[in-house]
Amino acid sequence: MATQRVPILVYHHVYRDDAPELAAATFETGAGIIGEKQFRGHLQYLADQQWQVVSTSQVIDWIASGSTLPERSVALHFDNGWLDTATVTLPVLKEFAVAATCFPITDGLEAASQGRSAAVRTLTEGVIEKPFMTWDQAGQLLDAGWEIGAHTATHCKVADKHAVEGDQAVTHEVRTSSELFKTHLGFVPEHFAYPSGSRNDCTDKLLSRCYQSLRLWHFDWPIHWTFTDRDTSLQAVDCQNIDLRVAVDDFKCIFREALAS
Repeated sequence: MATQRVPILVYHHVYRDDAPELAAATFETGAGIIGEKQFRGHLQYLADQQWQVVSTSQVIDWIASGSTLPERSVALHFDNGWLDTATVTLPVLKEFAVAATCFPITDGLEAASQGRSAAVRTLTEGVIEKPFMTWDQAGQLLDAGWEIGAHTATHCKVADKHAVEGDQAVTHEVRTSSELFKTHLGFVPEHFAYPSGSRNDCTDKLLSRCYQSLRLWHFDWPIHWTFTDRDTSLQAVDCQNIDLRVAVDDFKCIFREALAS
């Protein structure tokens, strides 16, 4: 029997097509962003090809307990908790009657909820200061059937922080993030996504005590897609990074390769 592979598509910013950030973007500067029209095209392709959007928890249960998934299953992730995830992405997904998982940076949401800005370092865009969603908007995602995952308090590179500051620093990031989730949303997320893909065996051991699953993040160039399947470690859930650098044919290749296993 062929091994089932589940694509997990990771997006960051989805901008309206007239957004200045999109107009100024080039292939070299387009990491982490995509336009609404291109994003709609991705969702339409999934619908036309009969791919079913499933939740992160469904994928993790499929790995951990042997539950079943539709043959053509795909999950959608949106990292960092940017404002456009609530104002652009959420309405589009509602039109397509699907939901996703958001992995917000809790310091960013806390700042936005207090009317402050927050600067964070990202691998895709460098150090940036862009609007985050508020905790109320995160609640709107939950009301729409989304899941919320953890992504640290500050978007630190976890392995780098561990190398310099040790176990306690990583534990502090988790504790700070978890307390904010509990205060504002009433729960602590079960799933974690490594910021910038920065991890090692020590951080896996620490974080697996706190979360049911840990998601990797990487972007290989030239593109080389890797997938999550039943043999995937819950400490190394795999994904595909999607932004405007991923051409239409490259996007479609994800699903051809997933089915070719």
